[in-house]
Amino acid sequence: MTSTTLPRFKSDSGLAFTRTGEGPSLVLIHGVGLRLEAWLHQIRELSACFTVYAVDMPGHGESDLMPECTDIPAYTDAVADWVSESVKTPVLIAGHSMGSMIALNFAIRYPQLCTGIAALNSVYRRSDDAKKAVISRVRQIKESITAENVTAPVKRWFDFPLQGDDVQHAFLCSEWLSNASLDGYRQAYEVFCFNDGPSDNDLEDLTVPALFLTGEGDPNSTPEMSRSMAQLCPDSESCIVKTARHMAPLTHAIEINPIIKEFGQRCFGRI
Repeated sequence: MTSTTLPRFKSDSGLAFTRTGEGPSLVLIHGVGLRLEAWLHQIRELSACFTVYAVDMPGHGESDLMPECTDIPAYTDAVADWVSESVKTPVLIAGHSMGSMIALNFAIRYPQLCTGIAALNSVYRRSDDAKKAVISRVRQIKESITAENVTAPVKRWFDFPLQGDDVQHAFLCSEWLSNASLDGYRQAYEVFCFNDGPSDNDLEDLTVPALFLTGEGDPNSTPEMSRSMAQLCPDSESCIVKTARHMAPLTHAIEINPIIKEFGQRCFGRI
């Protein structure tokens, strides 16, 4: 797999996105420092049964930097405005990492626009050690953001020495991170690190089906986090992908795509 840049549309509100396929609307939101191409495997396969919209988060890819995005609800509002403006139908929304925080907030706050939520590699109630680590990284990035600390997550996302397809996967992630807007990265990373997942009450009151999926070997978006959130939601399931780590949608698409497809078909069957 080589680096690919997909042609985008640009909404009046400043979000860049792709639209592929036909059928019910599926929206994909990537994580901090990445871009919509991180969903390339999902875009290619799931567009056979959905209209797949992949969006660059504010300040990422070709989307405008939005200074007002200082917390998860502000990022969510930007996505909700774009859905109302450009998609114009209720959507199944799927997010990865910080994208999953936005997707969950969207499902909680905009249920009229949402048929279901798939949260991939999402964070929920970090341990004290994990909180200290992310606060330290935020401080470092705020004091001096460099190419080295922007690409540092790759060392946490993959097992080293790299083997097989992970050589190319790690290369792509490094390239996306290296080319990210430093202002967009700094803004999003701080929001991501100081968010600890949805409130328990919001999860208990969720009115749409929810899928929580993570990698068996993800040390920061752990299987226990996904299981704990799923246990709180009225209509939910959790799925742990063996041998996967944080970049599960990229590295384990063969296992993950059928799960999203089946979940999406169930959600849209409710309309």
